[in-house]
Amino acid sequence: MSSEIMNKLGFGTSVLTVTASLVMGTSINQVVMAEEVIAESTTQPAVTNDVIATSITPETSETRPQPGTFSYDAVDLLAKRPLDLDKFCKDYPLNSRCANRPDPSTQPSQEAKPTEETSKTPAKTSGWAITPEISTLGVGATVTKSITPNINAKLGISGLGISADIEESDISYDAKFNLFNVSTLVDYHPWQKSGFRLTGGLMFQDNNIEGTGKATNGGTININGIDYPINPGDTVKAKISLPNSVAPYLGIGWGNAVKPGNRWGFSANLGVMFAGSPKVELTAPGYIPADQIEAERKQLEDDLDWLNIYPVLSLGLSYQF
Repeated sequence: MSSEIMNKLGFGTSVLTVTASLVMGTSINQVVMAEEVIAESTTQPAVTNDVIATSITPETSETRPQPGTFSYDAVDLLAKRPLDLDKFCKDYPLNSRCANRPDPSTQPSQEAKPTEETSKTPAKTSGWAITPEISTLGVGATVTKSITPNINAKLGISGLGISADIEESDISYDAKFNLFNVSTLVDYHPWQKSGFRLTGGLMFQDNNIEGTGKATNGGTININGIDYPINPGDTVKAKISLPNSVAPYLGIGWGNAVKPGNRWGFSANLGVMFAGSPKVELTAPGYIPADQIEAERKQLEDDLDWLNIYPVLSLGLSYQF
């Protein structure tokens, strides 16, 4: 019994001894392997960036393009491409290059704005215009037609009739002032951009003054400086007319009624009509000497001779169709 126990103890001791030996052997092997690994790592050369670059870079060296040749390297193409800094800063506003540049999105548009002259389109006009006028020939209107950029043709009509009743020294005077004129004129504009013009043409006129003196209560009338009594109901008649029914006209003026693009315009004219020296017709009762009546008639013609060059002044407002 005791021998069996001892045998069992001896077997157990042997097993423990073998196990301990295996454990120690394994530990020693691990230590030796670790030392070998450490030794290998210390003896291997260090892998640097140059070594990595050398291992990756192909053995063939890069050949730069010679002058006169082209490189298709993408890097070269990008390097030579000009940088649009406005677009770059718009896409990358926080980049250091864009620190002192204004934000393009906040800049006002630089599109050309139409000026007042170009935005206003000139009115399309026909070259025909009408000009109501008031003048020393009466009240009327003129139609104007553009012939060339410097020449216009005009056709006008004017007239006026005024009556006046005056009573003095028992003589009643009835006066009538009659004006009627048709004008055919041509305007010449020496400068197209100026309204100044020269005007010439013909006037068809029938202008006259008629007067009748009638005694109301046995008054007197002066004929050639002599007072003659007039019987009640007797009359003295006078008519003053301009002899040239077709009279030349010359003048200057301002304004172009048919200026291209203009609807409204101002017109002024200053000229003369060569109507001839006024003619006077005078009739009186038979008891007044005829030579005295003729002397009075000639005196009146002399006094009115200045009207042979009849002054014409007119103002008007034109409208072009």
